Amino acid sequence: MPDGSDLREAYGRIIGAVGAGDSVALEKLIAADLIDHMPVPGQPEGRAGFIFWVRSMHAASPDMTGVVSDTVVEGDKIAGRVLWTGTHEGEFLGLPGTGRQIAINAMHLVRFEDGLAAEWWGAADLLGAAMKLNARLEPSP
Repeated sequence: MPDGSDLREAYGRIIGAVGAGDSVALEKLIAADLIDHMPVPGQPEGRAGFIFWVRSMHAASPDMTGVVSDTVVEGDKIAGRVLWTGTHEGEFLGLPGTGRQIAINAMHLVRFEDGLAAEWWGAADLLGAAMKLNARLEPSP
């Protein structure tokens, strides 16, 4: 079983690769059969789906970066708190690019197997981000 520093390093490398849009690095950090428990709409399964998510985020915010602020390790899992920041240049949450700076707080729980991310849970404050972009919420009919 990896120790806490190994998991922190691997998780930090994943967050760095996401921020850089580095799919080559992600291929080496994420299991091909990754189970993403909270995929975005239209996201394929596995590592390809994770890279799909990264590309969609970079289409919305090409300068997106993530900073890990807290981690907790237990066994083969790491929980992390990340602040994603960038410029809203492309469609995000159905909103066309605004040129505004965005900041999204996110929490992840990642299980590692054989040194690779094997399961991923993620939750982000998308409502807060949408509100900062002046999104209008309309009730469903």
